[in-house]
Amino acid sequence: MTLFGTVARDFAGAVVALTVAYNLPLWTLGVTFARRHSSTLRGQVALDREPPVPLPGGWSVFALVPCLNEERVITNTLRALLSGQPGVRVVVVDDGSDDATAHLVDAAACDRITVVRRVPPEARQGKGAALNAGLRAVRRRVEEEGLDPGRVLVCVLDADGRMTPGAAAAVATLFDDPAVGGAQLAVRIRGREHWALRFQDLEFWGLSALGQFGRAACGSVSMAGNGQFTRLAALDGIGPRPWSHSLTEDLDLGISLAVHGWTVTTTTGAYVSQQGLTCPRRLLRQRTRWYQGHMSAITRLPELWSSAAGAWARVELTAYLLIPYVTTLPWSVLQQYLLLATVRRGFTGAAAGPAGYLASYAACLVCALLYWRRTDDLPLWKAVGYSLTQVLWFYVGFVAVWCATWRLATRRSNWAKTERAEERATAVGGVPGRGAVRLPGVRPVGEEGRGR
Repeated sequence: MTLFGTVARDFAGAVVALTVAYNLPLWTLGVTFARRHSSTLRGQVALDREPPVPLPGGWSVFALVPCLNEERVITNTLRALLSGQPGVRVVVVDDGSDDATAHLVDAAACDRITVVRRVPPEARQGKGAALNAGLRAVRRRVEEEGLDPGRVLVCVLDADGRMTPGAAAAVATLFDDPAVGGAQLAVRIRGREHWALRFQDLEFWGLSALGQFGRAACGSVSMAGNGQFTRLAALDGIGPRPWSHSLTEDLDLGISLAVHGWTVTTTTGAYVSQQGLTCPRRLLRQRTRWYQGHMSAITRLPELWSSAAGAWARVELTAYLLIPYVTTLPWSVLQQYLLLATVRRGFTGAAAGPAGYLASYAACLVCALLYWRRTDDLPLWKAVGYSLTQVLWFYVGFVAVWCATWRLATRRSNWAKTERAEERATAVGGVPGRGAVRLPGVRPVGEEGRGR
């Protein structure tokens, strides 16, 4: 073996070791967390069929729903919120839509819905700006009603988001702990019959959810853009505009909460579902934005380490922010070298062969098996099949991380919104069904766009 080959092999071993050192403890803690709270890894799958639960006494919840051309999904989202989350008030932020979004929201008007309309040039300045505008409306209402900001929760729900019935009530109990400033729900992808959506669900419902459960032990659960809850007092402590202009304003908010000494946690008592993407161009654009925001957040490490964050939260958040630099970027190059080296030596060479392949991608098999235990709509043989082809799915991340690196190097930070697919009417909890109760004056928009 050449000197270059030896260095590449050793470097690959180091990357694998760092990846295992970070993920294995989190997945182990995550499995323990799920079993302790739900008795089984599959405990969450039936939550969408549970009856709605009212908010516990003394709590107020406001759901912020930012909208930019969301006519395909907003009707179902409002229906699910009003019928599935008793007592939750909704603040819809129309961020300069030029489709039928405003009409559909107006048709759904009731005493639980407040509409904040933004027009150019203020509109379309990013999701963070829209959320801050909605938060101003929440703060005015809280002040008018004399509510305690420490007992008020602000939920962020994307226009395609569907929380399980009673999710707000399940989350509110987490905030009985005065140290908790934020909570994030696990995420599912709808339309999993399509292979691309199944891979995305494997990421969210398998890898990310179990990792998030594990991060609860450190109090550093990562905030996501859909299904996040934050104590209003914590948002007030961050400042008048707690959501930044970052491409990943959700991740940025989680860091801000840690910096101010708040704990961020999660629960197995609820989850949120959302659409996935089947168009390669849109998927790459979405993942590039996520990586760019993630990579940009590394500039906040000095602030994190000089803050009131707990020691374990600092360590875990630091490791999380380094993932694109320490794992994804180097492995995107190393994997290609190792594959070429394997081909040159022959499939039965010392570094190749079936045993070598299984050893190299044993983590994919473990992830797929854990995902299989988390869901009830995938047979075991299909889970194993997905694990064997998961290496191909990695290339979405490989391409996206290099696109994000190029955008950072060229100082490009324009914001691109993820487009939605059309959906049919849904029942409570976001489960597609016929005969669902319609909001007054609202007509369902089209048929569900699975596989598009």
